[in-house]
Amino acid sequence: MKPLIHIYGDGSYVNYRAALSAFGASWTEGLTVPEDCDGLLLPGGGDIHGALGTEESRVIGAFVDTRRPILGICRGMQALNVWFGGTLYDDIAGHRIARGDMVHPTAAEGILASLLGASPVVNSNHHQAVDRPGQGLVICQQAMDGTVEGFTHRTLPVLGVQWHPERQSGKLRRPDAVDAAPVFLWLMDHAAGHYGKTNGKNCATI
Repeated sequence: MKPLIHIYGDGSYVNYRAALSAFGASWTEGLTVPEDCDGLLLPGGGDIHGALGTEESRVIGAFVDTRRPILGICRGMQALNVWFGGTLYDDIAGHRIARGDMVHPTAAEGILASLLGASPVVNSNHHQAVDRPGQGLVICQQAMDGTVEGFTHRTLPVLGVQWHPERQSGKLRRPDAVDAAPVFLWLMDHAAGHYGKTNGKNCATI
């Protein structure tokens, strides 16, 4: 059976759904999380000012407590950083353009270098960014100006990217940026491992 990934939020997630389907997952979406899901995708969205909402914090905590994988994308990465006790820059320059995505080079190490290579070119469309990383989070990708573009957790299956892999993989693969499919395959591999251990059952009710 395909791993079940939940996209948390109340937005329009067409590209996220397409990417998950293309790389072998079943998916659900919304603010109510099924108790039998194997992984969590925190998508892009609006700004974060201060603490996360109570429900979003509870959902992240439930996945952390049960060691189910979490992939945070753009705002989702920032939400993970805040949940783990980190801080954000409220407004930075040079990482978005008036329409569409800009692309820029980055330097990667650790897991993201293994997935994408040491110098992946990625898209960018944001003005908030990670300042101080949260507890246990390890920076593994940065833009040339030092902006954090990716992190992982030292001991948990948690991966965050500031850019949008769903917009440079699968049918939206672009020739001027790295193929981001391995980011979703990371989530699939970890979610499949969780599914194999639980057979889709015995997950904490969220």
